[in-house]
Amino acid sequence: MKTLDTIIAVCGMAMLPSISSAQEIRLYGGYNGSNVVKAGEEGWVGQAGYQFGADVLIGNRWFLKPGLEFMVRNLNYSMTGTAPDGTTTLPEQEFKYTSRSLRVPVMLGLHLADPANDPAVNLYLMGGPSALMNLNADLDNNALTVETNSTQWYIGFGGGLELSFLFVELGYDVAMSNVFKGDDFQTNPKVNFLHANAGIRLKLAR
Repeated sequence: MKTLDTIIAVCGMAMLPSISSAQEIRLYGGYNGSNVVKAGEEGWVGQAGYQFGADVLIGNRWFLKPGLEFMVRNLNYSMTGTAPDGTTTLPEQEFKYTSRSLRVPVMLGLHLADPANDPAVNLYLMGGPSALMNLNADLDNNALTVETNSTQWYIGFGGGLELSFLFVELGYDVAMSNVFKGDDFQTNPKVNFLHANAGIRLKLAR
């Protein structure tokens, strides 16, 4: 619990200077889907997850958008017992792995229309790094002990649409780090993920 409190405190302190110079704060929630790069013999398959969080937007036409979000991701893996001659000794079993993390993205973006002209609808593109800091993880298989990497790194890109005080966003993050720490699994996958969010924009008076 002390580790979690420390992570939250550090992230909060890091965002304070951003909030003081931000043009708006964004609150959102949405869906994520995992794309396993290296499934291996265990047959890793991504499942649906979710996230919610907040971003601050600094700038106008060009902008910086750091954020903090709570993310839940799910993966399934299947395991089949085989003899040395290749015959099946145990039927296929499927297990579910769930991780809960704090994600800290820092996106650089560009509005296609100048926000200073107050367009009714605006589109934007963005890209940048993010860190996924593990809070806890569990696997519904007592025979294995899950040890998730404390921090996983990603490079992401995406875009969004602004309509009045609302926005929707779609992005894809490419994994630079593996998921697990240790050798409990035969394979240690990297997991890219798609995320879709919708939320509200709170413009700040300047």
